[in-house]
Amino acid sequence: MAERLDIVIFGATGFTGKRCIPEIVKFSKVNGRTLTWGIAGRSEQKLKDVLEEMEKVIAKDLKSIPVIVADIKDEESLKQMTAKAKVILNCCGPYRFFGEPVIKACVETGTHQLDVTGESQYMDQIQLKYGDACKEKGIYIVSACGFDSIPADLGVIFLENKFEGTLNSVESYLEAYEEGESTPGPAINYGTWETLVHGIANSGELKELRQKLYPQKLPTFTPKLKFRGYVHKCETTGKWALPFLGSDRSVITKTQRFLYEHDRKRPIQIQTYFTVDSLFRVFVLAIVAGIIAVLTKFQFGRNLLLRYPGFFTFGFFEYQRGPSEEKQKKTKFAITFCGNGWTEKLTEPEDNYKQPPNKMAVARVSGTDPAYGITCTALVLSGIIILTETDKLPDRGGVFTPGAAFAKTSLIEKLEKDGLKFEIIAMTEARES
Repeated sequence: MAERLDIVIFGATGFTGKRCIPEIVKFSKVNGRTLTWGIAGRSEQKLKDVLEEMEKVIAKDLKSIPVIVADIKDEESLKQMTAKAKVILNCCGPYRFFGEPVIKACVETGTHQLDVTGESQYMDQIQLKYGDACKEKGIYIVSACGFDSIPADLGVIFLENKFEGTLNSVESYLEAYEEGESTPGPAINYGTWETLVHGIANSGELKELRQKLYPQKLPTFTPKLKFRGYVHKCETTGKWALPFLGSDRSVITKTQRFLYEHDRKRPIQIQTYFTVDSLFRVFVLAIVAGIIAVLTKFQFGRNLLLRYPGFFTFGFFEYQRGPSEEKQKKTKFAITFCGNGWTEKLTEPEDNYKQPPNKMAVARVSGTDPAYGITCTALVLSGIIILTETDKLPDRGGVFTPGAAFAKTSLIEKLEKDGLKFEIIAMTEARES
Protein backbone atom coordinates (compact mmCIF):
# COMPACT_ATOMS: atom_id res chain seq x y z
CA MET A 1 0.00 0.00 0.00
CA ALA A 2 1.37 3.43 -1.00
CA GLU A 3 2.38 5.76 1.82
CA ARG A 4 -0.22 8.41 2.62
CA LEU A 5 0.24 12.02 1.57
CA ASP A 6 0.85 14.31 4.52
CA ILE A 7 -1.92 16.75 3.57
CA VAL A 8 -4.78 16.81 1.06
CA ILE A 9 -6.75 20.00 0.40
CA PHE A 10 -10.39 19.05 -0.22
CA GLY A 11 -12.42 21.66 -2.10
CA ALA A 12 -9.27 22.97 -3.77
CA THR A 13 -11.13 24.63 -6.65
CA GLY A 14 -13.13 26.86 -4.29
CA PHE A 15 -12.37 30.41 -3.21
CA THR A 16 -10.60 29.38 0.01
CA GLY A 17 -9.23 26.02 -1.12
CA LYS A 18 -7.15 27.28 -4.02
CA ARG A 19 -5.69 30.03 -1.82
CA CYS A 20 -4.32 27.33 0.47
CA ILE A 21 -2.06 26.07 -2.33
CA PRO A 22 0.53 28.92 -2.15
CA GLU A 23 0.53 28.57 1.64
CA ILE A 24 1.26 24.85 1.62
CA VAL A 25 4.05 25.38 -0.92
CA LYS A 26 5.53 28.12 1.30
CA PHE A 27 5.48 25.98 4.46
CA SER A 28 6.25 22.60 2.88
CA LYS A 29 9.83 22.34 4.19
CA VAL A 30 9.45 20.92 7.71
CA ASN A 31 12.15 19.45 9.97
CA GLY A 32 14.53 18.81 7.09
CA ARG A 33 12.02 17.18 4.76
CA THR A 34 9.43 18.30 2.23
CA LEU A 35 5.79 17.61 3.02
CA THR A 36 3.86 15.57 0.49
CA TRP A 37 0.48 16.98 -0.47
CA GLY A 38 -2.32 16.78 -2.98
CA ILE A 39 -5.61 18.40 -3.89
CA ALA A 40 -9.10 16.94 -4.15
CA GLY A 41 -12.52 17.88 -5.50
CA ARG A 42 -15.31 16.80 -7.83
CA SER A 43 -13.77 17.66 -11.19
CA GLU A 44 -10.37 16.35 -12.26
CA GLN A 45 -10.13 18.95 -15.02
CA LYS A 46 -10.94 21.86 -12.68
CA LEU A 47 -8.36 20.61 -10.20
CA LYS A 48 -5.72 20.52 -12.93
CA ASP A 49 -6.77 24.01 -14.02
CA VAL A 50 -6.32 25.30 -10.46
CA LEU A 51 -2.81 23.87 -10.28
CA GLU A 52 -2.00 25.52 -13.61
CA GLU A 53 -3.42 28.83 -12.34
CA MET A 54 -1.44 28.62 -9.10
CA GLU A 55 1.77 27.76 -10.99
CA LYS A 56 1.60 31.25 -12.51
CA VAL A 57 0.88 32.87 -9.16
CA ILE A 58 3.78 31.30 -7.24
CA ALA A 59 6.16 30.55 -10.14
CA LYS A 60 6.54 26.90 -9.12
CA ASP A 61 6.08 23.69 -11.09
CA LEU A 62 3.03 21.88 -9.66
CA LYS A 63 2.56 19.27 -12.39
CA SER A 64 3.61 16.43 -10.08
CA ILE A 65 1.05 17.29 -7.37
CA PRO A 66 -1.48 14.43 -7.00
CA VAL A 67 -5.07 15.16 -8.02
CA ILE A 68 -7.81 13.15 -6.28
CA VAL A 69 -11.42 13.05 -7.46
CA ALA A 70 -13.88 12.97 -4.55
CA ASP A 71 -17.52 13.99 -4.28
CA ILE A 72 -19.53 14.76 -1.14
CA LYS A 73 -22.40 12.70 -2.59
CA ASP A 74 -20.17 9.65 -3.18
CA GLU A 75 -19.23 8.07 0.15
CA GLU A 76 -16.80 5.60 -1.40
CA SER A 77 -14.89 8.35 -3.21
CA LEU A 78 -14.55 10.25 0.09
CA LYS A 79 -13.12 7.19 1.83
CA GLN A 80 -10.69 6.64 -1.04
CA MET A 81 -9.57 10.26 -0.65
CA THR A 82 -9.21 10.21 3.14
CA ALA A 83 -7.35 6.88 2.99
CA LYS A 84 -4.67 8.62 0.91
CA ALA A 85 -4.01 11.38 3.46
CA LYS A 86 -2.75 11.82 6.99
CA VAL A 87 -4.53 15.18 7.26
CA ILE A 88 -7.50 16.53 5.29
CA LEU A 89 -7.87 20.32 5.08
CA ASN A 90 -11.57 20.60 4.32
CA CYS A 91 -12.44 23.82 2.49
CA CYS A 92 -15.85 22.65 1.25
CA GLY A 93 -18.68 24.55 2.97
CA PRO A 94 -21.25 25.40 4.13
CA TYR A 95 -20.31 22.63 6.53
CA ARG A 96 -23.88 22.28 7.77
CA PHE A 97 -24.61 20.66 4.40
CA PHE A 98 -21.25 19.29 3.27
CA GLY A 99 -19.10 18.71 6.36
CA GLU A 100 -20.30 15.52 8.05
CA PRO A 101 -19.66 13.06 5.18
CA VAL A 102 -15.99 14.07 5.23
CA ILE A 103 -15.80 13.62 9.01
CA LYS A 104 -17.41 10.18 8.71
CA ALA A 105 -14.91 9.11 6.05
CA CYS A 106 -12.00 10.41 8.15
CA VAL A 107 -13.15 8.41 11.17
CA GLU A 108 -13.42 5.24 9.09
CA THR A 109 -9.94 5.64 7.56
CA GLY A 110 -8.14 7.08 10.61
CA THR A 111 -7.44 10.50 9.09
CA HIS A 112 -7.14 13.85 10.86
CA GLN A 113 -9.43 16.64 9.59
CA LEU A 114 -9.25 20.41 9.96
CA ASP A 115 -11.68 22.95 8.57
CA VAL A 116 -12.52 26.66 8.61
CA THR A 117 -16.16 26.52 9.62
CA GLY A 118 -17.65 29.29 11.73
CA GLU A 119 -20.90 27.34 12.24
CA SER A 120 -21.36 26.79 15.97
CA GLN A 121 -24.24 24.33 15.58
CA TYR A 122 -22.22 22.19 13.18
CA MET A 123 -19.23 22.10 15.51
CA ASP A 124 -21.37 20.99 18.44
CA GLN A 125 -23.10 18.31 16.37
CA ILE A 126 -19.76 16.87 15.23
CA GLN A 127 -18.39 16.84 18.78
CA LEU A 128 -21.50 15.07 20.06
CA LYS A 129 -21.62 12.50 17.30
CA TYR A 130 -17.94 11.75 16.63
CA GLY A 131 -15.99 12.80 19.74
CA ASP A 132 -15.71 9.30 21.23
CA ALA A 133 -15.02 7.64 17.87
CA CYS A 134 -12.17 10.07 17.17
CA LYS A 135 -10.60 9.29 20.55
CA GLU A 136 -10.81 5.57 19.83
CA LYS A 137 -9.19 6.06 16.42
CA GLY A 138 -6.57 8.48 17.74
CA ILE A 139 -7.46 11.18 15.22
CA TYR A 140 -7.95 14.92 15.63
CA ILE A 141 -10.91 16.84 14.22
CA VAL A 142 -10.31 20.57 14.69
CA SER A 143 -12.82 23.11 13.38
CA ALA A 144 -12.71 26.93 13.18
CA CYS A 145 -9.07 26.90 12.01
CA GLY A 146 -9.40 30.10 9.96
CA PHE A 147 -10.16 33.72 10.83
CA ASP A 148 -13.12 32.11 12.59
CA SER A 149 -11.75 31.61 15.22
CA ILE A 150 -7.97 31.21 15.56
CA PRO A 151 -7.06 34.90 16.14
CA ALA A 152 -9.72 35.24 18.85
CA ASP A 153 -9.23 31.85 20.52
CA LEU A 154 -5.44 31.99 20.54
CA GLY A 155 -5.55 35.70 21.38
CA VAL A 156 -7.20 34.88 24.71
CA ILE A 157 -4.60 32.16 25.37
CA PHE A 158 -1.80 34.60 24.47
CA LEU A 159 -3.18 37.19 26.91
CA GLU A 160 -3.50 34.61 29.68
CA ASN A 161 0.07 33.39 29.13
CA LYS A 162 1.37 36.96 29.49
CA PHE A 163 -0.91 37.96 32.37
CA GLU A 164 1.20 36.63 35.29
CA GLY A 165 -1.70 36.16 37.65
CA THR A 166 -5.28 34.94 37.31
CA LEU A 167 -7.25 36.21 34.33
CA ASN A 168 -10.96 36.33 35.19
CA SER A 169 -12.59 37.87 32.13
CA VAL A 170 -11.90 39.17 28.63
CA GLU A 171 -13.88 41.46 26.34
CA SER A 172 -12.78 41.34 22.70
CA TYR A 173 -13.35 44.08 20.12
CA LEU A 174 -12.97 43.26 16.42
CA GLU A 175 -12.19 46.02 13.95
CA ALA A 176 -11.87 45.48 10.18
CA TYR A 177 -11.20 48.17 7.61
CA GLU A 178 -9.83 48.78 4.13
CA GLU A 179 -6.69 50.87 3.84
CA GLY A 180 -6.82 53.83 1.48
CA GLU A 181 -9.53 54.37 -1.10
CA SER A 182 -12.30 51.78 -1.10
CA THR A 183 -12.01 49.08 -3.77
CA PRO A 184 -15.22 48.18 -5.66
CA GLY A 185 -16.80 44.77 -5.15
CA PRO A 186 -17.79 42.54 -2.25
CA ALA A 187 -15.68 42.30 0.89
CA ILE A 188 -16.41 38.65 1.71
CA ASN A 189 -16.99 35.53 -0.40
CA TYR A 190 -20.57 34.44 -1.12
CA GLY A 191 -20.05 31.11 0.68
CA THR A 192 -19.68 32.98 3.96
CA TRP A 193 -23.03 34.68 3.31
CA GLU A 194 -24.68 31.28 2.79
CA THR A 195 -23.24 30.10 6.09
CA LEU A 196 -24.44 33.24 7.87
CA VAL A 197 -28.01 33.01 6.57
CA HIS A 198 -28.41 29.33 7.48
CA GLY A 199 -26.67 29.85 10.82
CA ILE A 200 -29.09 32.60 11.88
CA ALA A 201 -32.06 30.59 10.64
CA ASN A 202 -31.07 27.62 12.79
CA SER A 203 -29.62 29.45 15.80
CA GLY A 204 -32.35 28.00 18.02
CA GLU A 205 -30.65 24.58 17.77
CA LEU A 206 -27.60 25.76 19.68
CA LYS A 207 -29.00 25.83 23.21
CA GLU A 208 -30.32 22.25 23.04
CA LEU A 209 -27.08 20.99 21.48
CA ARG A 210 -24.99 22.69 24.16
CA GLN A 211 -27.12 21.13 26.91
CA LYS A 212 -26.54 17.66 25.42
CA LEU A 213 -22.85 18.34 25.00
CA TYR A 214 -22.38 19.73 28.51
CA PRO A 215 -25.08 18.37 30.84
CA GLN A 216 -22.93 19.31 33.85
CA LYS A 217 -22.84 23.06 34.49
CA LEU A 218 -19.59 24.79 35.40
CA PRO A 219 -19.18 26.25 38.90
CA THR A 220 -20.06 29.94 39.28
CA PHE A 221 -17.04 32.21 38.99
CA THR A 222 -17.13 35.74 40.33
CA PRO A 223 -17.19 38.56 39.54
CA LYS A 224 -19.43 37.64 36.63
CA LEU A 225 -18.67 39.35 33.33
CA LYS A 226 -21.74 41.31 32.26
CA PHE A 227 -22.98 41.77 28.71
CA ARG A 228 -22.67 45.48 27.88
CA GLY A 229 -25.81 45.68 25.78
CA TYR A 230 -26.41 46.10 22.10
CA VAL A 231 -24.46 49.36 21.71
CA HIS A 232 -21.71 50.87 23.84
CA LYS A 233 -18.60 52.99 23.44
CA CYS A 234 -15.38 51.06 23.97
CA GLU A 235 -13.04 53.19 26.08
CA THR A 236 -9.95 51.32 24.91
CA THR A 237 -10.52 51.65 21.16
CA GLY A 238 -12.67 54.79 21.19
CA LYS A 239 -15.16 53.15 18.82
CA TRP A 240 -18.80 52.12 19.01
CA ALA A 241 -19.26 48.45 19.79
CA LEU A 242 -22.01 45.95 18.98
CA PRO A 243 -22.31 42.23 19.80
CA PHE A 244 -20.27 40.07 17.44
CA LEU A 245 -22.50 37.29 16.12
CA GLY A 246 -19.72 35.09 14.75
CA SER A 247 -18.44 31.89 16.32
CA ASP A 248 -15.66 33.44 18.42
CA ARG A 249 -17.49 33.51 21.77
CA SER A 250 -18.81 29.96 21.34
CA VAL A 251 -15.37 28.63 20.38
CA ILE A 252 -13.52 30.45 23.17
CA THR A 253 -16.06 29.30 25.77
CA LYS A 254 -15.59 25.67 24.69
CA THR A 255 -11.82 26.05 24.79
CA GLN A 256 -11.93 27.50 28.30
CA ARG A 257 -14.20 24.71 29.48
CA PHE A 258 -11.83 22.10 28.07
CA LEU A 259 -8.79 23.72 29.75
CA TYR A 260 -10.69 23.79 33.06
CA GLU A 261 -11.73 20.13 32.85
CA HIS A 262 -8.47 18.87 31.34
CA ASP A 263 -5.78 21.11 32.91
CA ARG A 264 -7.59 22.45 36.00
CA LYS A 265 -7.30 26.05 34.81
CA ARG A 266 -9.83 28.67 35.86
CA PRO A 267 -12.08 29.27 32.80
CA ILE A 268 -11.91 32.81 31.45
CA GLN A 269 -15.27 34.50 30.93
CA ILE A 270 -15.67 36.10 27.50
CA GLN A 271 -17.84 38.63 25.66
CA THR A 272 -17.17 39.43 21.99
CA TYR A 273 -17.98 42.65 20.14
CA PHE A 274 -17.16 44.31 16.84
CA THR A 275 -16.62 48.02 16.38
CA VAL A 276 -17.57 50.78 13.95
CA ASP A 277 -16.56 54.44 13.73
CA SER A 278 -19.89 56.22 14.06
CA LEU A 279 -23.40 56.01 15.44
CA PHE A 280 -24.70 56.37 11.88
CA ARG A 281 -23.07 53.04 10.98
CA VAL A 282 -24.55 51.52 14.12
CA PHE A 283 -27.98 52.68 12.94
CA VAL A 284 -27.50 51.23 9.43
CA LEU A 285 -26.24 47.91 10.80
CA ALA A 286 -29.17 47.68 13.19
CA ILE A 287 -31.63 48.07 10.31
CA VAL A 288 -29.79 45.48 8.17
CA ALA A 289 -29.57 43.03 11.08
CA GLY A 290 -33.27 43.44 11.85
CA ILE A 291 -34.30 42.76 8.25
CA ILE A 292 -32.04 39.71 8.02
CA ALA A 293 -33.28 38.35 11.36
CA VAL A 294 -36.90 38.54 10.16
CA LEU A 295 -36.28 37.11 6.68
CA THR A 296 -34.25 34.12 7.92
CA LYS A 297 -37.32 32.84 9.77
CA PHE A 298 -39.03 31.92 6.48
CA GLN A 299 -37.92 29.82 3.50
CA PHE A 300 -39.07 32.54 1.08
CA GLY A 301 -37.07 35.12 3.03
CA ARG A 302 -33.95 32.94 3.06
CA ASN A 303 -34.25 32.45 -0.69
CA LEU A 304 -34.41 36.23 -1.16
CA LEU A 305 -31.36 36.77 1.03
CA LEU A 306 -29.37 34.09 -0.77
CA ARG A 307 -30.30 35.35 -4.24
CA TYR A 308 -29.85 39.09 -3.61
CA PRO A 309 -27.13 39.53 -0.95
CA GLY A 310 -25.84 42.73 -2.53
CA PHE A 311 -29.20 44.44 -2.03
CA PHE A 312 -29.55 43.42 1.62
CA THR A 313 -25.92 44.16 2.60
CA PHE A 314 -25.21 47.25 0.47
CA GLY A 315 -22.73 45.27 -1.63
CA PHE A 316 -20.74 43.80 1.27
CA PHE A 317 -21.66 40.36 -0.11
CA GLU A 318 -22.57 39.65 -3.74
CA TYR A 319 -24.17 36.63 -5.38
CA GLN A 320 -21.60 33.94 -6.32
CA ARG A 321 -18.71 36.41 -6.01
CA GLY A 322 -15.79 37.02 -3.70
CA PRO A 323 -13.48 39.98 -3.08
CA SER A 324 -10.80 40.96 -5.57
CA GLU A 325 -7.13 40.28 -4.81
CA GLU A 326 -6.58 44.03 -4.45
CA LYS A 327 -9.35 44.36 -1.88
CA GLN A 328 -8.03 41.40 0.10
CA LYS A 329 -4.53 42.89 0.29
CA LYS A 330 -5.90 46.25 1.49
CA THR A 331 -8.15 44.80 4.19
CA LYS A 332 -6.75 44.97 7.72
CA PHE A 333 -8.09 43.76 11.03
CA ALA A 334 -7.35 44.04 14.73
CA ILE A 335 -8.89 42.30 17.73
CA THR A 336 -8.36 44.13 21.02
CA PHE A 337 -8.64 42.00 24.16
CA CYS A 338 -9.41 43.80 27.43
CA GLY A 339 -8.69 41.49 30.36
CA ASN A 340 -9.25 41.80 34.10
CA GLY A 341 -8.06 39.60 36.94
CA TRP A 342 -5.76 39.35 39.95
CA THR A 343 -2.03 39.52 40.48
CA GLU A 344 -1.99 36.36 42.59
CA LYS A 345 -3.14 32.79 41.94
CA LEU A 346 -5.21 30.71 44.34
CA THR A 347 -4.63 27.00 44.89
CA GLU A 348 -7.77 25.66 43.19
CA PRO A 349 -9.53 27.06 40.10
CA GLU A 350 -12.89 27.01 41.96
CA ASP A 351 -11.56 29.19 44.80
CA ASN A 352 -13.13 32.66 44.87
CA TYR A 353 -11.16 35.83 45.51
CA LYS A 354 -12.20 38.00 48.43
CA GLN A 355 -11.16 41.26 46.76
CA PRO A 356 -12.20 42.69 43.37
CA PRO A 357 -9.85 42.29 40.38
CA ASN A 358 -6.68 44.33 40.81
CA LYS A 359 -4.97 43.86 37.46
CA MET A 360 -5.85 44.89 33.91
CA ALA A 361 -4.20 43.97 30.61
CA VAL A 362 -4.88 44.78 26.97
CA ALA A 363 -3.64 42.58 24.13
CA ARG A 364 -4.06 42.91 20.39
CA VAL A 365 -3.97 40.49 17.48
CA SER A 366 -3.74 42.14 14.06
CA GLY A 367 -2.99 41.34 10.44
CA THR A 368 -3.88 41.70 6.76
CA ASP A 369 -6.51 39.94 4.63
CA PRO A 370 -8.33 38.26 7.53
CA ALA A 371 -10.99 36.44 5.53
CA TYR A 372 -8.64 34.55 3.20
CA GLY A 373 -4.95 35.32 3.79
CA ILE A 374 -5.09 34.70 7.54
CA THR A 375 -7.61 31.88 7.09
CA CYS A 376 -5.47 29.92 4.64
CA THR A 377 -2.24 30.50 6.56
CA ALA A 378 -3.83 29.43 9.84
CA LEU A 379 -5.43 26.33 8.31
CA VAL A 380 -2.24 25.11 6.65
CA LEU A 381 -0.07 25.78 9.71
CA SER A 382 -2.62 24.00 11.91
CA GLY A 383 -2.39 20.97 9.64
CA ILE A 384 1.39 20.99 9.87
CA ILE A 385 1.20 21.22 13.69
CA ILE A 386 -1.00 18.10 13.73
CA LEU A 387 1.75 16.27 11.83
CA THR A 388 4.81 17.61 13.64
CA GLU A 389 3.83 18.32 17.27
CA THR A 390 1.72 15.30 18.16
CA ASP A 391 3.29 15.11 21.62
CA LYS A 392 1.86 18.55 22.45
CA LEU A 393 -1.71 17.75 21.40
CA PRO A 394 -4.33 16.70 23.99
CA ASP A 395 -5.93 13.35 24.74
CA ARG A 396 -4.46 11.38 21.80
CA GLY A 397 -7.46 12.26 19.66
CA GLY A 398 -10.94 13.78 19.69
CA VAL A 399 -12.96 16.75 18.43
CA PHE A 400 -11.48 20.07 19.53
CA THR A 401 -11.52 23.83 19.18
CA PRO A 402 -8.24 25.42 18.01
CA GLY A 403 -7.37 26.71 21.49
CA ALA A 404 -7.97 23.32 23.09
CA ALA A 405 -5.93 21.53 20.43
CA PHE A 406 -3.06 23.98 20.00
CA ALA A 407 -2.65 25.76 23.37
CA LYS A 408 0.66 23.99 24.10
CA THR A 409 2.04 24.00 20.54
CA SER A 410 4.12 26.54 18.61
CA LEU A 411 1.19 27.71 16.46
CA ILE A 412 1.19 31.28 17.83
CA GLU A 413 4.93 31.60 17.12
CA LYS A 414 4.49 30.23 13.59
CA LEU A 415 1.61 32.63 12.89
CA GLU A 416 3.70 35.55 14.18
CA LYS A 417 6.50 34.67 11.75
CA ASP A 418 4.01 34.90 8.89
CA GLY A 419 2.52 38.30 9.67
CA LEU A 420 -0.12 37.76 12.36
CA LYS A 421 0.91 40.10 15.18
CA PHE A 422 0.29 39.21 18.85
CA GLU A 423 1.17 41.99 21.30
CA ILE A 424 0.52 43.29 24.81
CA ILE A 425 -0.28 47.00 24.64
CA ALA A 426 -1.09 47.69 28.32
CA MET A 427 -0.64 46.01 31.70
CA THR A 428 -1.54 47.79 34.95
CA GLU A 429 -2.02 46.84 38.59
CA ALA A 430 -4.24 48.66 41.07
CA ARG A 431 -2.35 50.36 43.87
CA GLU A 432 -3.12 49.25 47.39
CA SER A 433 -4.89 51.97 49.36
